[in-house]
Amino acid sequence: MPDLDSPLVVTADETLLDDALRWCAAVGVVAEVAPDLTAARRSWRQAPVVVVGEDLAHELVGAALPRREHVLLLVRDTQRWWPDAISLGASVVCAPDEEDRILEALSTALDGRGEACLVSMVGGSGGVGGSTLVVSTGLAAGRRGLRSLLFDADPLGGGLELLLGAERTEGLRWHDFDSARGRLSAGSLADVLPLHDGVSSLSWSAADTTGLPDAIAPVLTAAVRGFDLVVADVPRHLDAAGVDIIGRSVLTVLLVAEDMCGVGAARQVLSRLQQVASSIAVVSVARRGGIGPAAVSEVLGLPVLARHRADRRMRLALDRGLGPGRSRTSRCTARALLDTLGLEAP
Repeated sequence: MPDLDSPLVVTADETLLDDALRWCAAVGVVAEVAPDLTAARRSWRQAPVVVVGEDLAHELVGAALPRREHVLLLVRDTQRWWPDAISLGASVVCAPDEEDRILEALSTALDGRGEACLVSMVGGSGGVGGSTLVVSTGLAAGRRGLRSLLFDADPLGGGLELLLGAERTEGLRWHDFDSARGRLSAGSLADVLPLHDGVSSLSWSAADTTGLPDAIAPVLTAAVRGFDLVVADVPRHLDAAGVDIIGRSVLTVLLVAEDMCGVGAARQVLSRLQQVASSIAVVSVARRGGIGPAAVSEVLGLPVLARHRADRRMRLALDRGLGPGRSRTSRCTARALLDTLGLEAP
Protein backbone atom coordinates (compact mmCIF):
# COMPACT_ATOMS: atom_id res chain seq x y z
CA MET A 1 0.00 0.00 0.00
CA PRO A 2 1.64 3.31 -1.10
CA ASP A 3 2.13 6.10 1.42
CA LEU A 4 -0.34 8.78 0.31
CA ASP A 5 1.86 11.54 1.75
CA SER A 6 4.95 10.50 -0.26
CA PRO A 7 5.92 12.15 -3.55
CA LEU A 8 6.23 9.78 -6.49
CA VAL A 9 9.50 9.87 -8.45
CA VAL A 10 9.21 8.15 -11.84
CA THR A 11 12.64 7.53 -13.36
CA ALA A 12 15.23 4.85 -13.99
CA ASP A 13 17.96 7.45 -14.50
CA GLU A 14 20.26 7.26 -11.47
CA THR A 15 21.46 10.85 -11.73
CA LEU A 16 17.94 12.28 -11.97
CA LEU A 17 16.82 9.97 -9.18
CA ASP A 18 19.62 11.14 -6.88
CA ASP A 19 18.65 14.78 -7.51
CA ALA A 20 14.94 14.11 -6.95
CA LEU A 21 15.52 12.19 -3.71
CA ARG A 22 17.80 14.92 -2.41
CA TRP A 23 15.15 17.59 -3.11
CA CYS A 24 12.44 15.52 -1.43
CA ALA A 25 14.66 15.12 1.62
CA ALA A 26 15.20 18.88 1.66
CA VAL A 27 11.45 19.46 2.13
CA GLY A 28 11.22 16.74 4.77
CA VAL A 29 9.66 13.80 2.91
CA VAL A 30 10.72 10.38 1.68
CA ALA A 31 9.78 9.67 -1.91
CA GLU A 32 8.30 6.53 -3.43
CA VAL A 33 10.34 5.49 -6.47
CA ALA A 34 8.80 4.02 -9.62
CA PRO A 35 11.47 2.81 -12.07
CA ASP A 36 8.96 1.88 -14.79
CA LEU A 37 5.42 2.47 -16.06
CA THR A 38 3.90 -0.43 -14.13
CA ALA A 39 5.13 0.91 -10.80
CA ALA A 40 4.10 4.46 -11.74
CA ARG A 41 0.49 3.43 -12.42
CA ARG A 42 0.00 2.20 -8.84
CA SER A 43 0.51 5.59 -7.23
CA TRP A 44 -0.06 8.00 -10.11
CA ARG A 45 -3.36 9.37 -8.79
CA GLN A 46 -2.74 9.12 -5.05
CA ALA A 47 0.67 10.79 -4.73
CA PRO A 48 0.54 14.47 -3.71
CA VAL A 49 3.17 15.31 -6.36
CA VAL A 50 4.81 13.35 -9.18
CA VAL A 51 8.34 13.99 -10.45
CA VAL A 52 8.82 12.40 -13.88
CA GLY A 53 12.32 11.91 -15.28
CA GLU A 54 12.88 12.68 -18.93
CA ASP A 55 13.87 9.04 -19.53
CA LEU A 56 10.30 7.80 -18.94
CA ALA A 57 8.33 10.80 -20.21
CA HIS A 58 7.53 9.34 -23.65
CA GLU A 59 6.39 6.08 -22.10
CA LEU A 60 4.03 7.83 -19.69
CA VAL A 61 2.56 9.94 -22.49
CA GLY A 62 1.93 6.80 -24.53
CA ALA A 63 0.16 5.17 -21.57
CA ALA A 64 -2.44 8.00 -21.49
CA LEU A 65 -2.49 8.19 -17.69
CA PRO A 66 -5.31 10.35 -16.24
CA ARG A 67 -4.61 14.07 -15.99
CA ARG A 68 -3.73 15.31 -12.51
CA GLU A 69 -2.26 18.29 -10.72
CA HIS A 70 1.30 18.69 -9.44
CA VAL A 71 3.38 16.90 -12.07
CA LEU A 72 6.98 18.01 -12.61
CA LEU A 73 8.92 16.89 -15.67
CA LEU A 74 12.61 16.78 -14.72
CA VAL A 75 14.87 17.31 -17.74
CA ARG A 76 18.39 18.34 -18.63
CA ASP A 77 17.41 20.30 -21.75
CA THR A 78 14.03 22.07 -21.68
CA GLN A 79 13.64 22.74 -25.40
CA ARG A 80 12.68 19.29 -26.68
CA TRP A 81 10.35 18.25 -23.85
CA TRP A 82 7.48 20.72 -24.14
CA PRO A 83 5.18 18.41 -26.19
CA ASP A 84 5.49 15.69 -23.54
CA ALA A 85 4.98 18.22 -20.76
CA ILE A 86 1.76 19.44 -22.35
CA SER A 87 0.50 15.87 -22.74
CA LEU A 88 1.26 15.11 -19.08
CA GLY A 89 -0.02 18.44 -17.78
CA ALA A 90 3.44 18.91 -16.26
CA SER A 91 5.68 21.82 -15.42
CA VAL A 92 9.14 21.49 -16.98
CA VAL A 93 12.04 21.91 -14.55
CA CYS A 94 15.68 21.71 -15.50
CA ALA A 95 18.09 19.74 -13.33
CA PRO A 96 20.15 20.91 -11.56
CA ASP A 97 19.82 24.58 -12.56
CA GLU A 98 16.32 25.24 -11.19
CA GLU A 99 16.70 23.77 -7.72
CA ASP A 100 14.95 26.67 -5.95
CA ARG A 101 11.96 26.41 -8.27
CA ILE A 102 11.76 22.66 -7.77
CA LEU A 103 11.88 22.96 -3.98
CA GLU A 104 9.12 25.58 -4.08
CA ALA A 105 6.95 23.37 -6.31
CA LEU A 106 7.41 20.38 -4.00
CA SER A 107 6.56 22.45 -0.93
CA THR A 108 3.44 23.82 -2.61
CA ALA A 109 2.17 20.40 -3.63
CA LEU A 110 2.85 18.93 -0.19
CA ASP A 111 1.08 21.75 1.66
CA GLY A 112 -1.69 20.44 3.94
CA ARG A 113 -2.75 17.00 5.13
CA GLY A 114 -2.74 15.10 1.85
CA GLU A 115 -5.45 14.87 -0.79
CA ALA A 116 -8.96 14.84 0.65
CA CYS A 117 -11.77 12.70 -0.63
CA LEU A 118 -13.80 15.11 -2.80
CA VAL A 119 -17.45 14.10 -3.28
CA SER A 120 -20.01 16.01 -5.34
CA MET A 121 -23.78 15.93 -4.80
CA VAL A 122 -26.07 16.75 -7.71
CA GLY A 123 -29.85 16.75 -7.66
CA GLY A 124 -31.43 15.00 -10.63
CA SER A 125 -34.37 17.40 -10.25
CA GLY A 126 -35.48 20.09 -7.83
CA GLY A 127 -36.56 19.27 -4.31
CA VAL A 128 -34.72 15.97 -3.85
CA GLY A 129 -32.72 17.16 -0.84
CA GLY A 130 -29.24 17.23 -2.31
CA SER A 131 -28.07 20.15 -0.16
CA THR A 132 -29.45 18.52 2.97
CA LEU A 133 -27.58 15.30 2.18
CA VAL A 134 -24.37 17.31 1.67
CA VAL A 135 -24.71 18.63 5.23
CA SER A 136 -25.70 15.23 6.64
CA THR A 137 -22.66 13.60 5.04
CA GLY A 138 -20.33 16.25 6.46
CA LEU A 139 -21.82 15.80 9.93
CA ALA A 140 -21.55 12.00 9.70
CA ALA A 141 -17.89 12.34 8.71
CA GLY A 142 -17.31 14.63 11.67
CA ARG A 143 -18.77 12.02 14.00
CA ARG A 144 -16.16 9.60 12.64
CA GLY A 145 -13.39 12.00 13.60
CA LEU A 146 -12.76 13.22 10.04
CA ARG A 147 -12.17 16.86 9.16
CA SER A 148 -14.94 17.66 6.70
CA LEU A 149 -15.78 20.74 4.63
CA LEU A 150 -19.15 21.65 3.11
CA PHE A 151 -18.28 23.31 -0.22
CA ASP A 152 -21.23 25.33 -1.52
CA ALA A 153 -20.94 25.66 -5.29
CA ASP A 154 -24.59 26.55 -5.95
CA PRO A 155 -25.04 30.34 -5.84
CA LEU A 156 -28.80 29.99 -6.32
CA GLY A 157 -29.28 27.49 -3.50
CA GLY A 158 -30.46 28.42 -0.04
CA GLY A 159 -26.94 28.24 1.37
CA LEU A 160 -25.38 25.28 3.14
CA GLU A 161 -24.61 27.27 6.27
CA LEU A 162 -28.33 27.93 6.76
CA LEU A 163 -29.05 24.21 6.59
CA LEU A 164 -26.22 23.57 9.03
CA GLY A 165 -27.39 26.38 11.34
CA ALA A 166 -24.01 28.11 11.06
CA GLU A 167 -25.06 31.47 9.63
CA ARG A 168 -23.95 33.29 12.80
CA THR A 169 -20.65 31.45 13.10
CA GLU A 170 -17.57 33.59 12.52
CA GLY A 171 -15.44 32.90 9.47
CA LEU A 172 -14.97 33.77 5.82
CA ARG A 173 -17.65 33.40 3.14
CA TRP A 174 -17.36 33.31 -0.65
CA HIS A 175 -17.40 37.10 -1.07
CA ASP A 176 -14.22 37.28 1.03
CA PHE A 177 -12.36 35.44 -1.74
CA ASP A 178 -13.33 37.86 -4.55
CA SER A 179 -9.87 39.45 -4.58
CA ALA A 180 -7.86 36.31 -3.83
CA ARG A 181 -4.95 35.70 -6.20
CA GLY A 182 -2.40 32.92 -6.53
CA ARG A 183 -1.94 29.94 -4.24
CA LEU A 184 -3.85 29.56 -0.99
CA SER A 185 -2.43 27.73 2.01
CA ALA A 186 -4.42 24.64 3.00
CA GLY A 187 -3.77 25.20 6.68
CA SER A 188 -4.74 28.86 6.53
CA LEU A 189 -7.99 28.08 4.70
CA ALA A 190 -9.04 25.54 7.31
CA ASP A 191 -8.32 28.08 10.06
CA VAL A 192 -10.45 30.92 8.66
CA LEU A 193 -13.65 29.09 7.62
CA PRO A 194 -16.71 28.83 9.90
CA LEU A 195 -16.67 25.72 12.12
CA HIS A 196 -20.02 24.55 13.51
CA ASP A 197 -20.90 21.17 15.06
CA GLY A 198 -17.45 19.92 14.07
CA VAL A 199 -17.94 20.73 10.38
CA SER A 200 -16.39 23.57 8.35
CA SER A 201 -18.36 25.31 5.63
CA LEU A 202 -17.72 27.64 2.71
CA SER A 203 -20.95 29.27 1.62
CA TRP A 204 -22.67 32.64 1.17
CA SER A 205 -23.84 35.05 3.82
CA ALA A 206 -27.53 35.98 3.80
CA ALA A 207 -26.77 39.41 2.26
CA ASP A 208 -24.38 38.09 -0.37
CA THR A 209 -25.74 38.19 -3.92
CA THR A 210 -22.48 37.48 -5.75
CA GLY A 211 -21.68 34.27 -7.56
CA LEU A 212 -18.63 32.09 -7.23
CA PRO A 213 -15.36 34.07 -7.33
CA ASP A 214 -12.69 33.62 -9.98
CA ALA A 215 -10.52 32.10 -7.25
CA ILE A 216 -12.70 28.99 -6.89
CA ALA A 217 -10.03 26.72 -8.44
CA PRO A 218 -7.20 27.62 -5.99
CA VAL A 219 -9.71 27.60 -3.11
CA LEU A 220 -10.79 24.06 -4.04
CA THR A 221 -7.15 22.99 -4.37
CA ALA A 222 -6.42 24.32 -0.88
CA ALA A 223 -9.59 22.67 0.45
CA VAL A 224 -8.66 19.20 -0.72
CA ARG A 225 -5.24 19.67 0.87
CA GLY A 226 -6.60 20.83 4.21
CA PHE A 227 -9.44 18.41 4.97
CA ASP A 228 -10.16 14.68 5.02
CA LEU A 229 -13.49 15.02 3.19
CA VAL A 230 -14.85 17.81 1.00
CA VAL A 231 -18.53 17.50 0.09
CA ALA A 232 -19.58 19.83 -2.73
CA ASP A 233 -23.11 20.95 -3.51
CA VAL A 234 -23.08 21.28 -7.32
CA PRO A 235 -26.02 22.71 -9.33
CA ARG A 236 -27.41 20.37 -11.96
CA HIS A 237 -27.01 22.87 -14.81
CA LEU A 238 -23.22 22.26 -14.52
CA ASP A 239 -21.52 25.58 -15.14
CA ALA A 240 -17.75 25.79 -15.68
CA ALA A 241 -17.04 25.62 -11.95
CA GLY A 242 -19.34 22.61 -11.61
CA VAL A 243 -17.59 20.79 -14.43
CA ASP A 244 -14.23 21.37 -12.75
CA ILE A 245 -15.48 20.16 -9.36
CA ILE A 246 -17.13 17.05 -10.85
CA GLY A 247 -13.99 16.27 -12.85
CA ARG A 248 -11.88 16.36 -9.69
CA SER A 249 -14.30 14.35 -7.55
CA VAL A 250 -13.64 10.81 -6.40
CA LEU A 251 -17.40 10.18 -6.52
CA THR A 252 -20.38 12.10 -7.89
CA VAL A 253 -23.70 11.30 -6.21
CA LEU A 254 -26.86 11.81 -8.28
CA LEU A 255 -30.07 12.06 -6.23
CA VAL A 256 -33.11 10.83 -8.14
CA ALA A 257 -36.76 11.09 -7.15
CA GLU A 258 -38.64 7.81 -7.49
CA ASP A 259 -41.22 9.13 -9.96
CA MET A 260 -41.34 9.39 -13.73
CA CYS A 261 -40.73 13.14 -13.90
CA GLY A 262 -37.81 12.87 -11.49
CA VAL A 263 -36.22 10.01 -13.42
CA GLY A 264 -36.76 11.80 -16.73
CA ALA A 265 -35.00 14.91 -15.46
CA ALA A 266 -32.22 12.87 -13.86
CA ARG A 267 -31.61 11.09 -17.14
CA GLN A 268 -30.74 14.41 -18.79
CA VAL A 269 -28.45 15.40 -15.91
CA LEU A 270 -26.78 11.98 -15.97
CA SER A 271 -25.90 12.32 -19.66
CA ARG A 272 -23.93 15.48 -18.83
CA LEU A 273 -22.32 14.01 -15.74
CA GLN A 274 -21.06 11.01 -17.67
CA GLN A 275 -19.01 13.33 -19.87
CA VAL A 276 -16.91 14.63 -16.95
CA ALA A 277 -17.35 12.37 -13.88
CA SER A 278 -14.96 9.51 -13.14
CA SER A 279 -17.46 7.66 -10.93
CA ILE A 280 -21.21 8.14 -10.42
CA ALA A 281 -23.46 6.70 -7.72
CA VAL A 282 -27.25 6.96 -7.60
CA VAL A 283 -29.23 7.62 -4.43
CA SER A 284 -32.97 7.22 -5.00
CA VAL A 285 -35.36 9.41 -3.02
CA ALA A 286 -38.50 7.57 -1.95
CA ARG A 287 -41.86 8.96 -3.10
CA ARG A 288 -45.24 7.75 -1.86
CA GLY A 289 -46.74 5.66 -4.65
CA GLY A 290 -43.50 6.06 -6.62
CA ILE A 291 -41.81 3.64 -9.01
CA GLY A 292 -39.25 2.35 -6.49
CA PRO A 293 -35.43 2.05 -6.63
CA ALA A 294 -35.38 -0.95 -8.98
CA ALA A 295 -37.14 1.01 -11.71
CA VAL A 296 -34.81 3.98 -11.17
CA SER A 297 -31.82 1.68 -11.60
CA GLU A 298 -33.27 0.09 -14.74
CA VAL A 299 -34.03 3.40 -16.45
CA LEU A 300 -30.68 5.02 -15.63
CA GLY A 301 -28.59 1.90 -16.12
CA LEU A 302 -26.81 2.34 -12.79
CA PRO A 303 -27.20 0.55 -9.45
CA VAL A 304 -28.87 2.43 -6.62
CA LEU A 305 -26.32 2.83 -3.85
CA ALA A 306 -28.86 3.83 -1.19
CA ARG A 307 -32.54 4.64 -0.87
CA HIS A 308 -33.22 7.86 0.98
CA ARG A 309 -36.53 8.23 2.79
CA ALA A 310 -37.98 11.60 3.73
CA ASP A 311 -38.09 12.56 7.40
CA ARG A 312 -41.23 14.54 8.15
CA ARG A 313 -39.55 16.21 11.14
CA MET A 314 -36.61 17.42 9.06
CA ARG A 315 -38.24 20.64 7.85
CA LEU A 316 -39.04 21.76 11.39
CA ALA A 317 -35.48 21.01 12.55
CA LEU A 318 -33.99 22.99 9.65
CA ASP A 319 -36.31 25.95 10.23
CA ARG A 320 -35.20 26.05 13.87
CA GLY A 321 -31.51 26.06 12.87
CA LEU A 322 -30.89 22.60 14.31
CA GLY A 323 -29.53 21.12 11.08
CA PRO A 324 -30.25 17.65 9.70
CA GLY A 325 -27.98 15.82 12.12
CA ARG A 326 -30.83 14.46 14.22
CA SER A 327 -32.60 12.83 11.28
CA ARG A 328 -32.20 9.05 11.43
CA THR A 329 -32.91 8.62 7.70
CA SER A 330 -30.31 11.24 6.71
CA ARG A 331 -27.72 9.69 9.00
CA CYS A 332 -28.42 6.29 7.45
CA THR A 333 -27.91 7.53 3.87
CA ALA A 334 -24.80 9.51 4.85
CA ARG A 335 -23.29 6.47 6.56
CA ALA A 336 -23.90 4.39 3.43
CA LEU A 337 -22.00 6.95 1.34
CA LEU A 338 -19.08 7.12 3.77
CA ASP A 339 -18.90 3.32 3.94
CA THR A 340 -18.82 3.15 0.13
CA LEU A 341 -15.94 5.62 0.11
CA GLY A 342 -14.11 3.61 2.76
CA LEU A 343 -13.97 6.58 5.13
CA GLU A 344 -13.62 5.10 8.57
CA ALA A 345 -12.60 6.80 11.79
CA PRO A 346 -8.83 7.49 11.81
